[in-house]
Amino acid sequence: MAPVISLLRNVWDPVANRLERFIRKVAAELPIDNDWSQSVKGSWYVHPRQHAIEIVFLSSAFASAASYFFMRALGPDTLNFKLLTSFVPTAPASWTEKLLLGSLIGSLSLTLTHKLIRGTGLFMLQPCHMGALLLISVMSAPEKLVSKILFNIYLHTQWGGYAALAFPDLRGHDLFLETFNFFAEHALILIAPIYMIYSGRYLVLPASPNMALLSFFVYGFFHSPLLHVCALRSGLNLNYLFAPPPIKILIKLGPFYRPAMYGTALVAMFATRYLLVGGVMSMLPRKSLYF
Repeated sequence: MAPVISLLRNVWDPVANRLERFIRKVAAELPIDNDWSQSVKGSWYVHPRQHAIEIVFLSSAFASAASYFFMRALGPDTLNFKLLTSFVPTAPASWTEKLLLGSLIGSLSLTLTHKLIRGTGLFMLQPCHMGALLLISVMSAPEKLVSKILFNIYLHTQWGGYAALAFPDLRGHDLFLETFNFFAEHALILIAPIYMIYSGRYLVLPASPNMALLSFFVYGFFHSPLLHVCALRSGLNLNYLFAPPPIKILIKLGPFYRPAMYGTALVAMFATRYLLVGGVMSMLPRKSLYF
């Protein structure tokens, strides 16, 4: 057994060293010690070699799994595909829906303004901001196939909005209306889907493990490599890819907090769609409101 382990190390170590050197070369200048008083700038709280391993292996796994479960969940022979291609919104948008859309646009615009003032525009790639943009796109063109797919993926990932409200990270918030808009935006991205379900204008696919896993792997691929590469190049702690939020249990996990966050996200995908969205659908009538 020992000779086999030694052989594997001899093969792996040069590869890992090369990956680590590449990450150090392409990444921004980062300090070793993390500054816990702020949430913007990154650090080597997680070793560069771990970053390299995650980008190579997680990115490959997320891409492969997302492709596989896309066909399982939405392939041409599936019930979901038939529903997606046959569903057409039966009524125009109500004033309530237009108000929600306008509120989302206004809140996201204010968020963008705050980010630009701080010089941290890349933070618009945070999942919750991207969720707001996704909802705006879907509500602007609900008849499009891509809108129907994205809405159903979002129904699995909106747990992030609940997490942000439960554990708000307000470090550095000092601009006018910044804190207010933080809560307003996250409330809107949770309220809007409820109304969208209520209106009956948006297709909600049946809950299924394949759709939940597709949503998770799309979410994972967005983080690695897309968000991860942006974080490394900019040196910004985008969605805590460099260091965790100030939550005790995550800090106790040290550099291995990210696998725990991915695991939590996987469980949350199922819980959100089956329990929260399923509960909403069981209680709400499917009828448009007008006033």
